[in-house]
Amino acid sequence: MALLEESPWPLGIDRLLCHEEPGSLPGLWPRLLELLAGCGVQAMPGEQAPTGRPELVLLEAEDEWAAAEAAARFLAGCEGRTVHVLATEDTVLLDQELHRRGQAALGVAGASADRTSLQVLPLLLSIAIAPVDVQLGAFLDLRVLDAPEADREPIGLVPSRVRRLFLDALAAEPGTGGPAWQAVLTELAADPDESAALAIARAVSELVTDPIRPDQLTPARLRAATAWLGERLRALGQGDPGLVRASAHLQTFLEVLDTLGEDHVLGERELSQVLEASGGRAASPFARPEASTGRTTCTRPAQLRASGGDVLWWGADRQDAPTGVTWDAVEVKALTALGARVLDPAALAALETDAGLRALLGAGRVIVIRTRSREEKATAPHSLLAHLAAERARPGEDVAAVLERHRIDPRSTVGAAGWELAGSRRELSVPPLEQPWEPPEDLTRHTVPAPHLLPRSLSYSQAENLLGCRQKWTYRAGLGIRPASVASVPSGNQMIGTLVHAVVEELVNARQEQGEAPTAEDISEMLERLVPQLASELLLPGREVELTTMRETAVRSLLEFFGRLAEAGLVITSVESRFEEPLTLHLKRGDVEVPFTGYRDVLAEDAAGRPTVIDLKWTSAAKKYPALFDGGEALQLASYAWSLDDPSADVGYFLLKQGEFVSANPALDPHGRPTLDIAQAWATTTAGITEALDAIGEGTVSAQSGQILRDAGQGLGTPRTEAKKTYAAVQEVARADGGIVVDARCDFCDFSLLCGLRGDAS
Repeated sequence: MALLEESPWPLGIDRLLCHEEPGSLPGLWPRLLELLAGCGVQAMPGEQAPTGRPELVLLEAEDEWAAAEAAARFLAGCEGRTVHVLATEDTVLLDQELHRRGQAALGVAGASADRTSLQVLPLLLSIAIAPVDVQLGAFLDLRVLDAPEADREPIGLVPSRVRRLFLDALAAEPGTGGPAWQAVLTELAADPDESAALAIARAVSELVTDPIRPDQLTPARLRAATAWLGERLRALGQGDPGLVRASAHLQTFLEVLDTLGEDHVLGERELSQVLEASGGRAASPFARPEASTGRTTCTRPAQLRASGGDVLWWGADRQDAPTGVTWDAVEVKALTALGARVLDPAALAALETDAGLRALLGAGRVIVIRTRSREEKATAPHSLLAHLAAERARPGEDVAAVLERHRIDPRSTVGAAGWELAGSRRELSVPPLEQPWEPPEDLTRHTVPAPHLLPRSLSYSQAENLLGCRQKWTYRAGLGIRPASVASVPSGNQMIGTLVHAVVEELVNARQEQGEAPTAEDISEMLERLVPQLASELLLPGREVELTTMRETAVRSLLEFFGRLAEAGLVITSVESRFEEPLTLHLKRGDVEVPFTGYRDVLAEDAAGRPTVIDLKWTSAAKKYPALFDGGEALQLASYAWSLDDPSADVGYFLLKQGEFVSANPALDPHGRPTLDIAQAWATTTAGITEALDAIGEGTVSAQSGQILRDAGQGLGTPRTEAKKTYAAVQEVARADGGIVVDARCDFCDFSLLCGLRGDAS
C-alpha cells in the first residue's frame, strides 16, 4: 500500500468485481481499493447474487466414523462428475476412509498452537528451568521426523542411543546428576564413534544438572540454554516443514529476547507469554491434501465457486468460536487513524453470512453430511443450514421441522442393489452376522512346548513372577517383552524407597569411616543431597508438603532403625551387597543349574558373628509384610538367608514408612513373632519355581493371579480391599494343601492387556 501511495502507475488491471459493496468491507480493504482506483482500476459490484434454490440432502450419522464412511462412499461413487467439497471440520477420519477406497485425501485440518513443532522450545525450557521434572522423558523421547524407512524408528531430537541411555538411567535413579546419569556420559565418551552424540548428551546434561533458577531468567541465560537446539534443528531440518517451523519459533523467540535489556529478568508468566506469542500456530501434520480430478476443496462457505453441480458439505456444525477480534476503544482509534475500517461484530458476521449463503445458493444440490455428536458433545446444525431451511419452510413451519423433513438416516442408503445417495452409487455386500468372540473361561494359553524358555539367571523378582503369574515371567524374562524406558521411571513409593535405600547406604559408609551413628542432622543433610538425584520430582511446585512429610518420616524412621540395631547389639557390615549363588532346579527335562542373584539391603552381625539380613520396605501396606512373616511366607527373606549358606542367619523386615521392625528377634521387634522357618520357605520357593518352569516348558502358561480375580467375578476395577479378601480365601486353601499363592498385583502389571484382564475382550 505504501508503494501504491508513493508511485502509482498502470497495473494492467481494468476492473475488479466485488461480491460485496466495496465500502462495506472491513480493515484496509476500502483504502486499498481507493489506491487501486487511483491507478486506473475500477472496483465495482460483481454479478447478481444467485437466486436459485439448490436441492438439500441432509444425512446425519451418530458419530464421525459413520459419517466419514458415508462421505467417502459418496465421493468414490461420483467419478466422472465434478463435486465441490466444503469441509468446515477437519477431514482426518474422512481421509482414512478415502484412502481405503483408493481416493485422494482432502487434507483439511486446522492450524493450532499445540503442534509438535511448536512444543520443542517449550519442552526444552521446561527442563532447563529449576526445578527439573524427573519425568523429562517427554523431551528425551520427542520424535521430530518420520522414519526414513518402514523398518526404522523415527528420528528424535535426542539421538536414539543417548535417549535410551538417559531413560535407562532415570529408570534406575529417578533424578539427574547421580552415578547412573554420569555413567551415561562416561560410556559415550569412551566410544570414539559417538562424538556427536556425546556433545548432545553433554548439552542435555548441563541443562538438567545446572538448571536456570527462576530468579535468573535473563536473556543471556536463555540464549545459552537454547544454543544447541538451533544447531540440532538445522542439522536435522533439511527442509522439513515441521522443523522449519520449530526453527522459526526459536528465531522469533531470540529476536524478542534481543529487544529486552541484558539485565531484564523474565517472570515465569512473562516467559510463557513470550513463548506463546512467538510461536503462533502451525499446520497439522495430517493436513496433506492430494491431487484429484473432478474435485475442488474449500474450508469456508464463502470460498465456494459452484455454478450448479453438487456440493458435499462435510462437518456442517455450528461454529461456536467468536468471529473476528474484539477491539477496545483505544485500539479502534489507533486502527482508524491508520486508515483501517473497524466493523462491529454484528456487521462482520452479517458479511460472512451473506457471502456464505450466496455461495451455497449457486450450487445445484447441497449434500450435507454431519454428526449428531462430536468429541462426546451434542452438535447443532450450522447457521447457514437454518437459512437454507427457512427458504423451504411452509407457512407456520419452523426451521427444525424443515431440517427433519430433509434428514436421511445412514441406514436408508443401503439397499438390495448396494449403497446410494444423491446419485452416487457403490456396490456393497453385507457380511453375515457372526456371534461375538467369547473370552475363555480361564486365562490359560496353550501353546507349543517351549523347553527353550529357561532363565539364564534368577532373582527373587523373577521367582515371585513365576509363583504369582507365569505369563508375566514369560513375557518379561522368557520373551524379553518390556515396557518402554520412558514408561519405567519410578514414582511414588517406589521412587521414595530407592531414595531412602540410598540414604541408608551413604550413611552406613560414612559411619564406618567415622565410627559413630548418624544423627538427625546427618540424615536430613543426606536426604537434601540425594533428592535431586533420586527423587527430583518432589522438588516441583506443589509438592512441598509431600517433600516435608517424606523428610520428617524418613528422619524419624532411620533414627529408629539405627538406634534399635545398636540396642540389639547388631553392627551393619554391608549395605546393598550383591550375591550370586548356584541354584539347581530338578526339572522334568533334567537338572538345570542357574545363578540366583540379588542384593541384600542390609547385612548385620551380632557380637558372636551371627548374621542378620534386614530388607528395607517403604510401603503403605503396613500389614502385608508382618502377615507374610508370621505365616512363614516371607520368601524374599528366605532367599537372602539361603544365599548366606549359614543356618544360624536371622532375617527381618524394616518398614521405613512406619519405622518398625518385623522380626523374631525381640530386641528388634517386641511383638513376639515366631522364627521364620527359612528352610521350609526356601523349599516352597524352589518347588514353585520348578513347577512353573515345567508347565512353561510343556506349553502351558497361566496367569494365576488374574484368574483368581476372574473366577470370583472381579477385575482390575475391583476395590483393593475386596480383591485382598478374594486372595486371602484362596491362600488359606493353598496353605492347607502345603502350597502357596502369591498376589502378582495385576492392577500394576504392564501385561494385563496381553493376558486379557484389562481392555475389551470382545
